[in-house]
Amino acid sequence: MKDSLYVISEKTAYAPFSPEKGIYQDGQAPMCRDADGILWSITGHSHMGHIGMFRGTCLGDLEEVYHAETNFCVGHAEYAFSGIRYPEGVRPRGSVWPFGLYICPVTRRFFCFFHNETAWNGQGTGYDSFSYCTVPVADSDFRHVGLMHSDDEGRHWIFDRWVLTGPKPCFTELFDPGAGLAKGQPRGAVALGDGDLSLFVNPNDEYIYLFYNNVTVDTGEKRWLACDVFAARTRKRSDGLMGDFVKYYDGGFSEPGNLGRETPIVHNLWHPYVVWSQKKACYVMAGTPVRPGTGVWGVDDRESAVFVSEDLVGWDGAGTAKQENGLPFGAHYVALYPTDRTSPVSVIPENDFLFLVNGNGEQVYAAPGRF
Repeated sequence: MKDSLYVISEKTAYAPFSPEKGIYQDGQAPMCRDADGILWSITGHSHMGHIGMFRGTCLGDLEEVYHAETNFCVGHAEYAFSGIRYPEGVRPRGSVWPFGLYICPVTRRFFCFFHNETAWNGQGTGYDSFSYCTVPVADSDFRHVGLMHSDDEGRHWIFDRWVLTGPKPCFTELFDPGAGLAKGQPRGAVALGDGDLSLFVNPNDEYIYLFYNNVTVDTGEKRWLACDVFAARTRKRSDGLMGDFVKYYDGGFSEPGNLGRETPIVHNLWHPYVVWSQKKACYVMAGTPVRPGTGVWGVDDRESAVFVSEDLVGWDGAGTAKQENGLPFGAHYVALYPTDRTSPVSVIPENDFLFLVNGNGEQVYAAPGRF
């Protein structure tokens, strides 16, 4: 398994997530099956097009059933996210990018984990590492992961809280967005916080996992220095509640999700996505390589890197995804999904799978693949 390459075909079909229908997906498309085996997805984001709820039995027959609506505002820091501040004490602002969907198998409550950034859609209050802005310099704004839930199958969503926050504050000594006596990060190598996540419901233990990035940017050279992968988990529950997340740090899951320390499990991989390969009896992580020093960001959309693991924290590089003609296969966002109508989305039961790929706010494509 470790020495295998993951061979896939060229992009052959559209997934149902399309800008033509108002879905500008920016990240992997989150999906989950409910207790009846129905497949659900929440895709799009809150400042371009709309967020849609999709329903079907498999990726091939997913259809949008309604627009998702929130009972909280996004955008301006004076009123966004019900006034629930970031854990650093700064007023929240910006948008919702849904990246993880979980449906309680007993109560049928829907949970959505979303990415948030401090620059985009701040409606005059957005900021990055340097100042107020509408477009962040070198993507140097700050990330958090939020949680919202729905009790009517995704029609309406209630904001709960912030569940993942980086170990360093979400501002720098170069610019204070209103943090009071809190001290910002010194100029130089600045960590941009926890975000750019995917959700993994492990069939082999009692935990739900979030795999996420924390980017480091050089405020002097205005380019990325690193984009590493980290992990956090919470226990599965059957009462319709969601516990707090605990980060992996120094050999164990031991640090709090908000402001806790974290140890990288993979270096320089953008937007990790994890599944369990039942046939191969191992965990598989796919993502896009990051090559610091090659441009501002260094994200190499030409390839998809693949890693394997036996325990979700120790990962071995297994190669890159390739087309059947031997050429590399890549995209800004990549994800693996089962092809059948019954498997949980976190489980690939056989050697065949669907490889979903898309760019930033672009059409999502599906390509058949195999291990």
